Amino acid sequence: MYKPTITWDENQTPVSTYFDDVYFNTEGAIEETRYVFVEGNDLRQRFLNHKQDTFIVGETGFGSGLNFLILWETFLHFRSQYPNHRLKHLAFFSVEKYPLSLNELIKIHNSVLFKNKKLLSLSKRLQAFLIDSTSQFGDVSLKICNDDISNFSDFLIKQNVLIDAWFFDGFSPAKNPDMWSERLFKNCFSLTASGGSFATFTAAGFVRRHLINAGFIVQKRKGFGSKREMLVGYK
Repeated sequence: MYKPTITWDENQTPVSTYFDDVYFNTEGAIEETRYVFVEGNDLRQRFLNHKQDTFIVGETGFGSGLNFLILWETFLHFRSQYPNHRLKHLAFFSVEKYPLSLNELIKIHNSVLFKNKKLLSLSKRLQAFLIDSTSQFGDVSLKICNDDISNFSDFLIKQNVLIDAWFFDGFSPAKNPDMWSERLFKNCFSLTASGGSFATFTAAGFVRRHLINAGFIVQKRKGFGSKREMLVGYK
C-alpha cells in the first residue's frame, strides 16, 4: 500500500510521515537555509579562496532539495561575479532514504519558491532530474544516494571524493537519531578535506559531543530567527 512521504499541516507546512517532523518552516525557509548552510559554512568566501576547480558539498538528508537549489543559486552568482576564477564546478552529494515523489516536490517548490523566480526556474530543472535522472546541470552536478544513511559513506568512497563542506540536515535529532550518530560523523570526518567545514541547524548536546568525538572543531553560533543556537565547525 502506498504511503505518502509527506502530509501538510494546518499551516500548509510539509511534515514527514516517517518522522513526524517538518521539512522546514515555510515562512523564512529560504532565508534560514542561506543563514544556516551557506553562511554557516562561509561559502562565498570559501569559493573565493578555493584552490581547486571543483568545490564538493555533502549533505545528510536531501528532502525537498531546497538546500541544493539555494547553493546552486549561490554558486551561479559567484560564477557570474568571478568568471575567470579557478573554481569552475560545484559537485553536490546527498542521501535520501524516503525520496519525495515528483508531485510532492512540485507542490513544495511552488509553495516556498513562488516569490523567487530564479529559484523557481532552477527547481524546474531539478524536477526534471527525477524524470530523466540527469545529474549534470552545466557546471553543477548532483548525485543522490537513495538508501539508508548507514550506507552513505560507502557511496561517497565509491565516488572517490573528499567533502569541502557538509550540510548536516536530518530531521530533529530527537526523532531521527541515526542521522546524528557518532559513527556517522566519524565516517563524515574521514571523508572531509583538510580545512573542510560543516554547519547544522541543531545545537543539541549529544550532537555536539558526537561531532567533537569524531574529530571536528565545533563552535556554537546564534541560530536563525527564534532558534537560540546552531553548530558550525571544521576539520
